[in-house]
Amino acid sequence: MKHDFSPTTLRRQIAHLSDLDLVRTRYCYQIGSTFVACALVEDSVISSMLVCDRVKVNTVLREDISNWEKLLLKQKQLQDSTLGTLISLLSKQGIAPADLSYLRWLKSKRDFFIHRFFHTGAWPGDMSERDVDSLCRTLGALEIIFLRGARRMIHILGRAGLMRLEVLSEGVLAFNPDAFEGWDTEDHADSGLR
Repeated sequence: MKHDFSPTTLRRQIAHLSDLDLVRTRYCYQIGSTFVACALVEDSVISSMLVCDRVKVNTVLREDISNWEKLLLKQKQLQDSTLGTLISLLSKQGIAPADLSYLRWLKSKRDFFIHRFFHTGAWPGDMSERDVDSLCRTLGALEIIFLRGARRMIHILGRAGLMRLEVLSEGVLAFNPDAFEGWDTEDHADSGLR
């Protein structure tokens, strides 16, 4: 069975909704939007930690495997870890106490959204328009918190010296300060890298 999700079809379907069902649809949209922002926080933590050679994971990465394989192993271990485990790992990496408190607070907001938000019975079909409006404000606030947390991650690692940050007119360039450690410039003369 093929579903048509074209803008025309969606507009037609929305036009047939009652006012209450339209408000409930807005609520479902806000849940999804908040979930995406929440996932972005976790992805930001993982991808930021991944590029930092100074962030060590528990896996023993042998010297005889390629850098690409080391990166893939580190990525897998980071992705398999919970947000709490990642924050615990970061706590051992020289993260400032204020930044560590912020990450723990961010995790508490994430845990509330993922594990307890629906404990109050916030199911779309059971709510009035006023209920939906109130919960959409809560979800919108969480979405903002998560988006800000994702943007702040590289700055937290930068302040800890785990990443190097270069401020540009359009944003920040973050990179691994140890990226070229161990490179012999003589060996790379042919490639133009120095």
